[in-house]
Amino acid sequence: MSLKKHTAGIIPVAGLKTDFDMPWHESLMPIGPNYLAVERAVAECAYAGCDSIWIVCDDSVSPLIRYQIGEKIQDPVYNYRHYEFDKSAVKKPIRIYYVPLAIKDINKRDNLAWSAIFGVQTASKILGSLSAQLKPDKFLVTWPYGYCDPWIMREHRKTLLENQVVVTHNGESVKDNKYLSFTLTSRQVDKLIKESITTSSGLWVETEHGKEKLPIEQRYSYRNYDLKKVFNSLDFSSYTIIEVEKYAPIDCWSSYCKFVSNNQELRKPKILQYSEWNEIGVDNE
Repeated sequence: MSLKKHTAGIIPVAGLKTDFDMPWHESLMPIGPNYLAVERAVAECAYAGCDSIWIVCDDSVSPLIRYQIGEKIQDPVYNYRHYEFDKSAVKKPIRIYYVPLAIKDINKRDNLAWSAIFGVQTASKILGSLSAQLKPDKFLVTWPYGYCDPWIMREHRKTLLENQVVVTHNGESVKDNKYLSFTLTSRQVDKLIKESITTSSGLWVETEHGKEKLPIEQRYSYRNYDLKKVFNSLDFSSYTIIEVEKYAPIDCWSSYCKFVSNNQELRKPKILQYSEWNEIGVDNE
């Protein structure tokens, strides 16, 4: 009997370069009444059937996101089984973890794509250290900075479990700088980590006079890489393509304003309800 595969949802929050310039983080921009951009990504992971969700964000931002989202979300497939006699007994909570970037990566390779790579690396390391059976074999990367209906992943839940998938819009994917979901394996991430070293400049450069420091603007070029440059080496030929009709970027002020003006009827999914785990020795009131 084969064991169920573990799929981890990765939500990269840190690393976006934008012109919002708000008192709050860009992932907390509202896209509907009491409905934030980062919540849409969490809902997409839940609809897709992820077993855990890892939000990669700075320590200064994680308390604000946690205040809105909490520590868990109910799997919608198990949450709405109305024919069950004891509905609470069949619910399946999905744990939400908050991951800060490593200090060694700040100002060196802390772009948005690296947040996704680091999230995969962290989830694999932590869960793998607990048990080989818990270690994820697949990672679904979802972005807060682009909008497509999160319910779409519910329709392709079985496909995601069995195959590698990439979401596209008009034939374009994350390899075209679109904030659309896709899956990764640990082997692919290992390759991307090696590329972050081999394709980036460092602090020093070899010259005919020996080692010299690069000018500040030329150091650690990887931190300026966009999604296309980081993920362009991925081979999607064997992936199952999920084409979506509607997609909109919300990564800058102009695109955000256009999205909000065209989607004024957008409402928050019911599965997004703040929830925490009980403290040890404390019951629900």
